Amino acid sequence: MKIQNILAGLSVAAIALVMVPDAWSATQSVTANIRFDTPLNITKTQDIDFGSVQASTADTYTISPTGSTSHSGSGAYLFGSPHAASITLAGSTTNTMNISVGSYTANNGVTPANATCKYGSGAAGSCAIPAAAAPGAGTTLLVGADVTADGTQAAGTTAAPTFTLTIVYN
Repeated sequence: MKIQNILAGLSVAAIALVMVPDAWSATQSVTANIRFDTPLNITKTQDIDFGSVQASTADTYTISPTGSTSHSGSGAYLFGSPHAASITLAGSTTNTMNISVGSYTANNGVTPANATCKYGSGAAGSCAIPAAAAPGAGTTLLVGADVTADGTQAAGTTAAPTFTLTIVYN
């Protein structure tokens, strides 16, 4: 009889453990919030345009990020409205950017070099900007460069040398 009482007592204890009242346990849902920064958006509004220059003349032509022009040889600017490139950067309000330039590629005997940049209200200078301010809703990057014409360009032809700007969030 004692074994029966012990087994009956254990059965009641096991049933009591299985049927734990709600007051002995609780659950709570937890939300994991996460925010993602704004992606970088790059919009080119205009390319560099040197206008028309003298044909068949070797010279190096320069346009600054603010649009000033000069040349170092016997060539000449003839007509047109030279202007620097203009690019609008938009995105993060907190992340700085690394701006760099490379991959200069000649075309029709004209070779680009020495790109210069003016980012936002900063001074014009090198396009190697390791910590440019976050662009926010939109900041303008103006780009100038040198091009060297080798003198083989015939009247009425064009050249479209290129280079690459790389802009990356830090």
